[in-house]
Amino acid sequence: MRTSRYARTPPPVRVTYRPYYTRYWCHPWYRYQYSTTVVVGFGFGVYAWSDVWVPPSRAGWAWVPGYWAYGYWHPGYWAPVAPAPVHYVYVPGYWQQDVYVEGYYRSDGRDGWDWVEGYYLDDGSYVPGHWIPAGEPPQGYLWEPGFFDGDTYVDGFWRPEFRAGFTWVSAFFDADGVYNAGYWLPLNDRFGEDWVPGWFDGSSWVEGYWVPEDEVAAEDLSAWEPEEGFDDGWQQPVDAKQPPVEELDLGDAPLALPVPYTDG
Repeated sequence: MRTSRYARTPPPVRVTYRPYYTRYWCHPWYRYQYSTTVVVGFGFGVYAWSDVWVPPSRAGWAWVPGYWAYGYWHPGYWAPVAPAPVHYVYVPGYWQQDVYVEGYYRSDGRDGWDWVEGYYLDDGSYVPGHWIPAGEPPQGYLWEPGFFDGDTYVDGFWRPEFRAGFTWVSAFFDADGVYNAGYWLPLNDRFGEDWVPGWFDGSSWVEGYWVPEDEVAAEDLSAWEPEEGFDDGWQQPVDAKQPPVEELDLGDAPLALPVPYTDG
């Protein structure tokens, strides 16, 4: 990957095989996207950006009202009524316009990492809470935060702060519950071509590329299948069950847990 002259120090390299990074079971054009279970669907209109709106009751949850701060409205969120599991704390959900991203439980500590609380920016966008490596960052790099996909916390990565000829597109959850990871976008378009975003594979950046528009229109994505052996790197069966938290050593406990669903 071509980086700017400001990125003099290479970022840390991960060598652990991580299935959720490889994305080999997805079409190459969509490997920067992750289906999740953290977006809450509503069967009614939502007005979270109004200080007079209170949502209907939700079984197992309590509504935490929003508030004004420094002239900006910070929407309310749902918090579980039940106490958090031992050694975990609740990370509040947040709003991306009318999309509500569910909260979850995170580990209350992690060796070699610091937790950054989530916060709203002046324009109403939200920087989710995330783990960041402790210590000084590599010179010329910024940390791209990880995210919770409803089952697993996916770690972030270091990216160059600047890159000649490109701009960084920030990550976001869409209304369909798909996490669109951040990626580099060329500043100049190409006539008759579409840009396929690159993605982080767990150890390095996989570069994006241009595709002819007619190829995009003719591609039958529903018929695409990954090559045989795409999942050979799994270190355990896909359906392996995670032991109860109380039976795990703290160093092996998952970094995040979903809030149990309450039907009602």
